[in-house]
Amino acid sequence: MSKFRDKRPPELTTTSTKTQHCYNDAALEGVAANVKLLLKLIQDHKDACKTQRNDGKRMLRVAGMMTIIDMVRTRIQKCQSFGTKQAEFARSSPVQSPKDKRLSESIMFDEKEGLKRELGATLAARKSLEIMCSSLGKEKEIMTGELTKKAHELAEMEEHINNLKAQNETLLEKVHECAEVHKDEEKEKETQGTIELQEHHKSLSKQLFKSLDEYRSMKRMLNDACEENIAMQSTMEELGAKVGCSLEKIRNYKQHLTIESDEIVDIEEGISELEHMLKCFELNEKRNGKKGVNTQILVETWPENRAFEARRRGCALGPKRALWVFDAKALDLLEEW
Repeated sequence: MSKFRDKRPPELTTTSTKTQHCYNDAALEGVAANVKLLLKLIQDHKDACKTQRNDGKRMLRVAGMMTIIDMVRTRIQKCQSFGTKQAEFARSSPVQSPKDKRLSESIMFDEKEGLKRELGATLAARKSLEIMCSSLGKEKEIMTGELTKKAHELAEMEEHINNLKAQNETLLEKVHECAEVHKDEEKEKETQGTIELQEHHKSLSKQLFKSLDEYRSMKRMLNDACEENIAMQSTMEELGAKVGCSLEKIRNYKQHLTIESDEIVDIEEGISELEHMLKCFELNEKRNGKKGVNTQILVETWPENRAFEARRRGCALGPKRALWVFDAKALDLLEEW
């Protein structure tokens, strides 16, 4: 092995040592951008799941994430395998023969073809991602437009709400003022109404007391009148009985006018009794508010002027005829009464 190593040209030894320590990092280019794009897609997918927005790009985002993951994985694996393959190839083939050169060229060609295919796939994925990003940018622009529109509407609504609040405050102040004025008016009306009611109540109470006093006085007067009526009825019954007896006596006197003069004394006694009865009747009549003028005149004039009264009426035929005239007058008065 030492001899083989000494026979190698110096250029190959230097290149082999360099390839052992240096790796080709060209495959890792763009991995960071792909990872950032993957994170962006993951965040958009989370936001869509939170808002429960069932849009048609959900599966497209998932497919994009899977392609990005596969692409990053293949690039990392390729970077790792490329360094090891170069080191192994440098160690295993220090001096390349033409056959080995053709084999290595075929391997390199296959690798180039594979890289081309991967490059085409990555370009297609890149185009799809660019389309997705452009659509996302358009969606973002649309969403920003909608958000600005909503913000403008929200500002208008806030301004409208502030105006309504100001109007509400002014209306509340007016309502409070109207309520205070209405309360004052109601209090004044209530005070006036209570004063009027009190005055009316006082007048009604006075009228009631007055009517009660009048009722009591009328009741007393009625009781007095009833008592007087009862007493009057009793006295009238007594007087009626006495008048009936007197009328019977007068009728008997009329029948016995032609009897002897011996009976004149009895007639005069009957006349005196009749006179006494008529006086009692006159007193009762005055007590009851009545006046018997004709009876009083006859009673007062007859005992003193019997003969004059008889002569004035043209009855000068003696005491019997004069007595008859008096008895007829008294009888007429009693019958009228």
